[in-house]
Amino acid sequence: FFSQQQLTQTMPYSTGMFSFFDDLPVLLYGVGCGGCLAVHNSVIAADNQAAFGLPGDMITEKCEFAGCAANDGAICLNAAIYNCFEPVYCLWRKQVREKTGVDGSLPGDIVATCCCSYAAVMQDARELKSKGLAYQESMK
Repeated sequence: FFSQQQLTQTMPYSTGMFSFFDDLPVLLYGVGCGGCLAVHNSVIAADNQAAFGLPGDMITEKCEFAGCAANDGAICLNAAIYNCFEPVYCLWRKQVREKTGVDGSLPGDIVATCCCSYAAVMQDARELKSKGLAYQESMK
């Protein structure tokens, strides 16, 4: 999809924050369960690892008999963190920007996520998808 040089150059988001109808599946996922989409974005941005270096694979090892995928432990841990402290998405949005090469700043991320959190989450999902990193591809 994109060369390493293209991903390291910074650029603006490919869609606006309120461009909800640019991607109907992301819109439906974000409206149906915005928190789940936020957690998926965070796991994708961290290369299928749990936030803050927590051992998501330790959880997955204990649940392999139930058919858990490799990143399920990371999803569980990030979901627990997000449900306890939703503003953590400000830090995760920064990770998404760094992963996709999007311009921005932490103060901008804070404003975006505090004022319009699900709009920011859906914008990040569209950006990850535009770079070939959408949640569908990461879970294969």
